[in-house]
Amino acid sequence: MKYKVIKSSKIAEQDFGHIKVKQLLNQDGIDNISVAIVKIDGINKKVVNKRSDALYYVLKGNGSFNINGETVSVSVGDLVFIPKGTAYFDKGNLTLLSFNNPRFDKKFVDYLN
Repeated sequence: MKYKVIKSSKIAEQDFGHIKVKQLLNQDGIDNISVAIVKIDGINKKVVNKRSDALYYVLKGNGSFNINGETVSVSVGDLVFIPKGTAYFDKGNLTLLSFNNPRFDKKFVDYLN
């Protein structure tokens, strides 16, 4: 496999209302990881990812994650690890760098609310 340089400025942001996602790396052929910038302005839906562990690094803002019913406040510089199979949602005004292993695939995500 050849190296990659990804120019964030060339990637379109997907707009889901109060959630905006820029998929930096999520493609066939690279199955072990995906990387995205996620912007939250409000409350995200409660989900369970049945396939991937997730890491969220807080780049900007503050908010909270509710993980298996426990609420944890987060701010710039915090890293949140969520194992696969764990119910969670996040809220606030946050810009997150998101990593999933294996790569994110929405067909393995259940929306609970």
